[in-house]
Amino acid sequence: MTDVSTDAGRVTVTPTEFNFVKFDADEIASLVADLATMLEITNPIRVVIDETTPLAKLSEELDGTGADATITLHAESGALEDRQHPTSFSATNSRESFGRILLRARDRLRPDFTDAPSDLDLSLEENAAWDTYCVGRLARLGVRVNQQRWRYNHRNRFGFHDGVDLAFDALWNADDLGWSAMLTTARA
Repeated sequence: MTDVSTDAGRVTVTPTEFNFVKFDADEIASLVADLATMLEITNPIRVVIDETTPLAKLSEELDGTGADATITLHAESGALEDRQHPTSFSATNSRESFGRILLRARDRLRPDFTDAPSDLDLSLEENAAWDTYCVGRLARLGVRVNQQRWRYNHRNRFGFHDGVDLAFDALWNADDLGWSAMLTTARA
């Protein structure tokens, strides 16, 4: 297990060596630690990567609700790959993927997100709304993202009309929404 300690806390990555993809556990740990610092997350973080699938599913879980709760990030290797070179690591895609899921974990530590379902129990609409809210915050922090990709994802879940675009823009530009407010904004 690769283990990196930083001012933001402690990051571990499993596996330490990859057989199916060209990833480096130390590079991933460092990238996640940098994101945690940027996002002011001090919790210990475990990153578990499934390199046996090219899919791109991400999820997070917490083993508590406080500053000492361990955040576990589960990532299928496709979420971290260079889209032009399968099986090769992309720091840009990984920053967006891990940043988004770390913001979800940070949100879950807030009292106004306690009623949010687990990542695997989210509806497609809830997932799209939360993605929009998270990626918009990442963009404002300077993480390179493709806004059109996320707008299209949002439209696929909520419809293709001007009202959906207005709701997307409101979520994208929001900073301090709780779970219920986020869903209300998404459906406006």
